[in-house]
Amino acid sequence: MPSLQQLVAEELALPVDPRVSAMAAAIAAKHGAASRAVLFYGSCLRQKQLDDAAGGGMMLDFYLIVSDYRAAYGKAWMAVANRLIPPNVFYFEHDGLVAKYAVLSLDDFHRLNGPETANVSVWARFAQPSRLVWLDSSAQDRIVESVARRPCSLRPGAGRGRPPWTGGGGPSR
Repeated sequence: MPSLQQLVAEELALPVDPRVSAMAAAIAAKHGAASRAVLFYGSCLRQKQLDDAAGGGMMLDFYLIVSDYRAAYGKAWMAVANRLIPPNVFYFEHDGLVAKYAVLSLDDFHRLNGPETANVSVWARFAQPSRLVWLDSSAQDRIVESVARRPCSLRPGAGRGRPPWTGGGGPSR
């Protein structure tokens, strides 16, 4: 029987539209050597056609995983903002497609996918299908390990993951 990490690695490796991979590479290039991985997720992942009938296009969703925020931005204030209230989110256009991408450090991505976090915004996104569409091979094992932590976050009573509007940091008993 395959391990959870093997199953996650297989899911992340499934093919996507080549334009998605090209956009992911362009996003990674914008942040240079700090870029470690780009994950594609959301409603467009399940679409066969990325251009809508009205010609406006669909908004693709990505997470850019970086080595650290300062290296990714080159501006101290953006790094501080991303560290204090992750993630920073940016609009991006490439080859007629539009996207938004969120930036997280490799360490924050790992932590925010696990049961110890009180912030559900990351692991909730990765509870749905996702694809690893660009990768610095040095980060592959850590990305797969981080995404594989998401099912642990979904267990009742695991960690403190609870929507902020419920008024508490932990699951009610």
